[in-house]
Amino acid sequence: MVLQENKVGVLSYKIHVENESGELLEQATAINPRTMVFGTGRLLKSFETRLLGLKSGETFEFMLSPDECFGVYREELVMDIPKAAFMVNGELKAGTLEIGRTVPMMDNEGNPFDGRVISVDGDVVTMDFNHALAGKSLYTIGEVLNVREATYEELNPAVSGCGCGTPNDSCCGGGGHSHDHSHDHHHDGDEEGCGVCGDNQNYQKQGSCGC
Repeated sequence: MVLQENKVGVLSYKIHVENESGELLEQATAINPRTMVFGTGRLLKSFETRLLGLKSGETFEFMLSPDECFGVYREELVMDIPKAAFMVNGELKAGTLEIGRTVPMMDNEGNPFDGRVISVDGDVVTMDFNHALAGKSLYTIGEVLNVREATYEELNPAVSGCGCGTPNDSCCGGGGHSHDHSHDHHHDGDEEGCGVCGDNQNYQKQGSCGC
């Protein structure tokens, strides 16, 4: 049996930033592998495409360019937001605007996304809405440990959170709706938030490694 639509792949792998010597972003071992459902739109398309047709016992090694994963870094996604947008009931929670902190936001249509605090100058907060891995390539190496048919539950998971996938989402998992960051922004008041959802040209759900 080969990896294809409606099949489940049990994988061990390592994902590094930029090259095989780069930062280890995510790892699934043979002892603790990751199970992925193919053909349902919950995997990063470029990642899934590289694995289609492989059988149990076969290895894989490939590089995903920025365009194939989280896009190039876009300067227009660095924006100035009024500090008032982060207040809840007129108050600003301590620590919310720490430099480097990721803050869950919401546009005026109720769509959630994340932004990183770059600077705070008076009543203006500069936020970076690029994905944390924008502009980065991903080097992936691993092995297909098993291939099997997907169950009904795996093909029809219960929707939770922002609906971008399942709790098994990984760096190359997720997918779903995209958000237009030209809308007004509001802090949603939830420290955890739901992450950023979208396709590989916009934003992906931030799972174990933010992809």
